[in-house]
Order: sequence, then structure tokens, then C-alpha cells
Amino acid sequence: MVSQLELVDTLVAEGRDEFTFEEATVAFGRSPTSTANALRQLREKGLVDRVTRGHYAIRQLGSLGTSTALDDLPLAVGVAFGAREHRIAYLSALSELGLLVHPVRTVFVACTQQVRMPTVGRRPLHVVVEREQTIHLEAEPVGRSWRSTVERALFESALRVDLVGSVERLAEAIASGARDVHPNRLSRLARAFGARGFAAERRLASLARALELPLRLNTRVDPRQPVIRLDPREDGVEWIDETLRVAWNRTVGEVRAVVEN
Repeated sequence: MVSQLELVDTLVAEGRDEFTFEEATVAFGRSPTSTANALRQLREKGLVDRVTRGHYAIRQLGSLGTSTALDDLPLAVGVAFGAREHRIAYLSALSELGLLVHPVRTVFVACTQQVRMPTVGRRPLHVVVEREQTIHLEAEPVGRSWRSTVERALFESALRVDLVGSVERLAEAIASGARDVHPNRLSRLARAFGARGFAAERRLASLARALELPLRLNTRVDPRQPVIRLDPREDGVEWIDETLRVAWNRTVGEVRAVVEN
């Protein structure tokens, strides 16, 4: 029977960074119960990490004992979602792209189907079901997974402010990534999502304009257009951007103070 270390050594020699419970059972030549005990011992030694039910990742030297989802999120998500069409998105994409100051614990993944996984590598998982036509729109392959580009991450966060948590956090991300954004790519995304997409583009444009950020979006709004909310969850209005017809639930000064500190 193959020993625990022999299993890891063989997989690494083959260039593998993940394996399934079934593969381990065959390699060990043991019963499922015995295999489970062996994998538990490998996990306790920090040599493998259980990404999700039945799927394991091999920990590399220098990262032994750490969670795969902490130091290699694309690997963890790629292992967990396998062949499912997916994308690391929203707060997770913003964090991976270095646009947020504070770390994000929950893993946000857009997927073309709902999945029954509460966690990925010991981190809570939030899955957003998305259409196949848009799942990889402005997305880039990263390791074993896909991730939103800067443009997509900011756009989808303006589309779903509820998933970002607050207007201040969205503003923080825009301030960090504004110089890297291609306005034309954002405009293409807005067109692909119709009315909701144009609303998201207006939110981004309003934040960038009011906070004097280096992001120039060619967003034209008819003065007769209905006013939209910067945060759809908030009823209060502190200021209305008449040019872009966006009602802010915070003053410009309040949001600016968060971005500048």
C-alpha cells in the first residue's frame, strides 16, 4: 500500500497540485474509512488542504499548514468548481486585484449553476448565479480558475452594491483601480447588461466625478432620466448628482474622507 508521503510525492512528481478522495482511495488501496483517516493525518501535518468535499490541494513548501484559499485562491476555486463555468468575482476579485485595504474572508464566485458548497478551503462561499453569455465577459484565466478584470470587478460591484457592503468600499476600490481602467471596456459591459448595466456605469461615473478620481467615463444622461440611487438599499438622500442623475446616501465629504484615509 502507498504511504501518505508517497502519495503526495507521486502527485507532485506528476505535476499535480490537487487530487480527489476517489483517486486517493485507489492509490492507497484501502477502504474509504482508512483513506479518510490517512487524509486527515495529512491535513493535520499541513501537507494537504481539503478545499471542498472530496477535493484536496497539495500544499507547497513555504505554505505548509496554511489554507489554499488564503494563499492561492484561484487554485482553491478551480479545484472546487472543476469544469463548471465560473469566475472569481465581486469582493474576492477586488481583493485579489489589490483594490481593497482590508482582507475579505468570504469567497465570492459567479457561476452558471448553483452549487451546494458552504465553504472553499475553510472560507465561507457565496455563489452568484450568472448567465452563460456573460460569465466570462471581461474575465481572465488565472491559474486553474477565471477572475474578473479590473473593469469587470468594478462594474459588477456597482451593479450589486449589496454584495460589496457599502458605497465607501466601492469608492475605495474605484480610487485604487481608476488609473488601470479602460473606459471603453466598461461601456461594453454596460451595453451587455442593458438598463441595469447603464445604472451601474452611472454610479461609477458619479463616484469618479464627485471624488475627482482619474477615471473619465463618457456617460451621457438625459436630464429627464429618472434619478437612481447610489446604493439601492438606502432610502435617505444627502446629495443628488444632477449631471448623472444619481442620488447619494452619503455626502461627498463623507465618502472622500474614507477614500483618503
